[in-house]
Amino acid sequence: MKKRLCSLLLVCVLLLAALPLAALASDTVPVIVIGGYSSPQIYLFDDEGNIQEKVWGLSLTKALDVFQKDLPELTVANFNAMMNRDPQYIADQFSKGVLEIAQYMKRSPDGTPLFGTGTWPKSAEESNMAYINAHRADNEYLDTAVREKRFTPTLCELIGDENVYSFSVDWRQNAIECARDLGTYIVDVRQHSGSPKVNILCESHGGETTLTYISLCSIVRKGGADKEKLGELLELDDKTMDTLFCLDYLNNVCADSPALGVQLAYDLVTGQTHFDMPRLIEYLQYANNPLQKLTGGEQYTWESDWEYLVNSLSLNNLNKLVNRLIQNTEIIQIMLSFGSMWDFIPLDKYEEVKELKLSTPELQEAYAPMIAKSDYEHYTIFADMRENLTFARDSGVNVNLIIGTDLTTVSGSRVNGDSLVATKDSSGAKVADYGTRFADGYHTDYSDAGVICRDPSHDHVAPAMNIDAAYGYLPENTFYLEGQYHAMYVTDSHCEQLVEYLLLADGPVDIYTDPTYPQFDVTHNAKLGVYAKFDNDTYGTLTKNDTALVVTNLSAKSNLELAAIKVEGADLRFKDVYGKKIALGESVTLPIDGDIPDADMQHIRLTIYFLEDNSVFTLNSRSLHFTVKGGKAIDFDKDNPVTEGTEKPVFLTAKDVLQGLRNFDFKMIVKARLLSVVAAFKAVVRLVKSIGK
Repeated sequence: MKKRLCSLLLVCVLLLAALPLAALASDTVPVIVIGGYSSPQIYLFDDEGNIQEKVWGLSLTKALDVFQKDLPELTVANFNAMMNRDPQYIADQFSKGVLEIAQYMKRSPDGTPLFGTGTWPKSAEESNMAYINAHRADNEYLDTAVREKRFTPTLCELIGDENVYSFSVDWRQNAIECARDLGTYIVDVRQHSGSPKVNILCESHGGETTLTYISLCSIVRKGGADKEKLGELLELDDKTMDTLFCLDYLNNVCADSPALGVQLAYDLVTGQTHFDMPRLIEYLQYANNPLQKLTGGEQYTWESDWEYLVNSLSLNNLNKLVNRLIQNTEIIQIMLSFGSMWDFIPLDKYEEVKELKLSTPELQEAYAPMIAKSDYEHYTIFADMRENLTFARDSGVNVNLIIGTDLTTVSGSRVNGDSLVATKDSSGAKVADYGTRFADGYHTDYSDAGVICRDPSHDHVAPAMNIDAAYGYLPENTFYLEGQYHAMYVTDSHCEQLVEYLLLADGPVDIYTDPTYPQFDVTHNAKLGVYAKFDNDTYGTLTKNDTALVVTNLSAKSNLELAAIKVEGADLRFKDVYGKKIALGESVTLPIDGDIPDADMQHIRLTIYFLEDNSVFTLNSRSLHFTVKGGKAIDFDKDNPVTEGTEKPVFLTAKDVLQGLRNFDFKMIVKARLLSVVAAFKAVVRLVKSIGK
């Protein structure tokens, strides 16, 4: 009897000891959400660790307060700039305000903090969404702890806010230091949740941090010289590294737009910014439609109707202003005191920037500790990313990448990317120069040692024939979305569903698991109006099995009417196009009129012209790429492996226009004009009211 009582008591003690974990534990794998660069707030702390003030987390009010003090000087500077056509005057004045805002952000050249600054909250408990939602009204700083505010609420609805964690990292650090902090946080989340594994959703710099972490886990597990070097750089012993960097902690990892080399950072640091105005405007529209509030929530008016106004604008003075502002001695010193800024420089440009910015022995010595960590990021992480991620996949980590393509950089570099990061850097794929593509007949050269996927039956060539994913870090686990802006997955419901699918999958998934999500697709952003694919193939492919083109209305609020579909690269037409109406959210099927080319790896491009029933102007268009497959082989000229691509839509002919005029519903056109006038009037009224307030 005594033994039974002792056993019962022991069981009760063990249960009570395990209660904090068991109470939280569930079958749901917790998700850690990691936002992009500069999204976590930076705070100034006192000696006791109490927050004194927020020093990063820019607000328009704070910026205006700072610059308002210098308004007279800025006015004079702006007048001088206009009169002398030289923005140096205003750059000098703006630099004062920038330096005041960023006064606590600078770090020592070796990467150590100069002030008591950092992120908050750090613990899993306080950054758990259930805790944040319960206490944010009582703590002004806690309300800003959620830095990925677009998708986190959706996750909370899907799996419960108690299973969602918002990770903040001091993004000024080197990537391996950010990865170390992530490792510490993962250990804390496992303990707090009671779950042995975690899922991670990361974007941009969060993607770099996470993929660096995965790489370090692979390096630590394999051991050797790279592990020893890591221990020296982070001043960690073997036992601590084994605890912090462990592949067994990871279940699903979905990395959207990982910032593995940022073209924008190179342009800014070297003073070569030359803004691509249409690209910049469109990027900002994707992030936050500037007219949405004025139009009462109506979307896409600005994008589809007014974009033509900025296509020819010159930004030479703005380019000069930004370049001179960034190159201000004190401002560039702040930027270069961030290890992350050095890590952002693409691998093939890294030595160039080091030579340019560390031109003296004194500078080289001062920055040596920071540069040693960045060297490790470039030459041990970036250079070996394929090997590191493959090792992680083979070890059971279900890691998948989502990559935006076919956009130039907002800072003016004409490289194939997602507007900030080049596709070749974020994915590791072989990518043709922007404006070019691989010639017809191109197939992956499996004799090339750089090819990662060695299975000839796999097809990893993009429909636009400008990307060969067989060379990528993870050929079977990388999804490419043409036209997807950097980290803008929430602007595209289809991509958002892809994120959910990859992040919450019950087991390993890849590009073959679900035909709904092929390796290559285009953004379904409603701004672009239409989407199209052939009826019996995945997007981007045309074979003899296809009988029709399926065109879908993507618009968030508009019925469409087709005007024409022009095909380049093949003598192909479609029946019943002109005047064909597509209701909101619906699709139409257009039978193929003509013969499908008997060819394999032949590129064609379709340009779809259409009218929106609320458009200010008559025609919109979207061009989509397809590859004809399964026919006769085309001779590929290895001496001329690439050909010029076509960026702009093909023009309609007089015949197209006349045919369209005969078939258009003119009532719809009149209605569109009236709706446009009403919408514009409402916008003006709201603007006047907002100014009055």
